[in-house]
Amino acid sequence: MKDKYYMTIKEFSNLTGIKSQTLRYYDQVGLFSPEHRGENGYRYYTRNQLTTSYLIISLRKIGISIDEIKKYIDIRTPEQLFSLFGAQREHILTEIKKLTRIIEIMQLYVDITKDAVKYKENSINIEYKKKEPIFLSPIVTNNPTNDPINDSIISFYNFATENGIDVIGYPSGAIINIESFESDRSLLVNHYYFKMRDEQSSYKPEGKYVVFYGRCAYGESTDFYEKLFEYIKENNLRICSDAFEEYPLNEFATKDEKLYCVKIEVMVEDI
Repeated sequence: MKDKYYMTIKEFSNLTGIKSQTLRYYDQVGLFSPEHRGENGYRYYTRNQLTTSYLIISLRKIGISIDEIKKYIDIRTPEQLFSLFGAQREHILTEIKKLTRIIEIMQLYVDITKDAVKYKENSINIEYKKKEPIFLSPIVTNNPTNDPINDSIISFYNFATENGIDVIGYPSGAIINIESFESDRSLLVNHYYFKMRDEQSSYKPEGKYVVFYGRCAYGESTDFYEKLFEYIKENNLRICSDAFEEYPLNEFATKDEKLYCVKIEVMVEDI
């Protein structure tokens, strides 16, 4: 082919940025075919086809499927553009929301892991904390065990789902009833919660906290509360909240469940 207006598939690929393999695929599925095919079977494209190829590139970049592009190219009216782009806009916004959520979860785990690894095991510290957004469960009524997979947790997940919360992935915690522990050393959960920034329903209150970090599997933190209470008493502090219990180093960051890191926070004030 000596006609200067024809290009080989390689030349057309170099000019448009569409890989030769992709051009062959577009031809096979009937999306975009060369204007001429030589006796040797080679594909040849023209300059006039550049506009259509750029249209396809643009539509593919915003996530339009090949089937949708095929239909659109055959019609191409303002009404079809409104319909196609409107639907794709909603799809993109949905994907942005999903990706934003994933980024939020990743950052939450990075933050709590950084906090956990900087503390010594079995350390107790006094810290002033700003209020922290959480998604809170209703009051827990079915609460007899330390089993991490029990009816109350399942009810919390169902409650969150019913309120439009995608429960998969968010770090979680439990609010432990301090009065029940003081009376009979039992760990009863008043509420469960997810740590989240954008869909919170409540907050951990701002204030001074005694914070304990230790190592144990889920539900085996009873002895740590004893140490925490002893520290509070020795330092002439008064408890003024239930305890917030979280596992900042859990199956996400630690293989052995006995080495999970538990964090217990109790708000206090000076006597």
